[in-house]
Amino acid sequence: MHRTDRLLIEPIDRTHAEGLFAALDDPRVGEHIGGPDVTTIEALRERIDHLAAGPRPEWPEDRWLNWVVRRAEDGVIIGRLEATTYPDGWAEVAYVFGPAYWGQGYAGEGARWMIEHLRGELGLGDLWAAVHPDNAASVRLLERLGFEARTPPPRRPLGSYDDVDLVFELPA
Repeated sequence: MHRTDRLLIEPIDRTHAEGLFAALDDPRVGEHIGGPDVTTIEALRERIDHLAAGPRPEWPEDRWLNWVVRRAEDGVIIGRLEATTYPDGWAEVAYVFGPAYWGQGYAGEGARWMIEHLRGELGLGDLWAAVHPDNAASVRLLERLGFEARTPPPRRPLGSYDDVDLVFELPA
């Protein structure tokens, strides 16, 4: 388990499904990601199992890193962080937090931890993110974190990129 000032961050597993479902079961979560993030607790458990299995065999060197984020004060699950790392030393990052926790700095605190972890502990360089242009809060957060807007299409094969997305890079 990892800790920041206000957060506990731990690798996601199926025991987190109910708490994560409670945090993310809101139509606003899916507004900029193409639909609901979660639909049922069982579907979320299956998704967590899929994430734990890792990338397909044709990508043996890629790694999927997924963490659940809890408030340190009470242990309540408030969201998740995720990164896909690639063998040539870069990663794609993302985060999803429940609307009840928006605007309180939790996503920024969690994302800063993830950046430090990916760079400091895993030695990764460039970090990339794709965001729907209407998701102004995420655009502002990425800019506060030092990410720079890039003109699509990205020069990296981003798994979460859609043709309408804005692409951001945090250079090494």
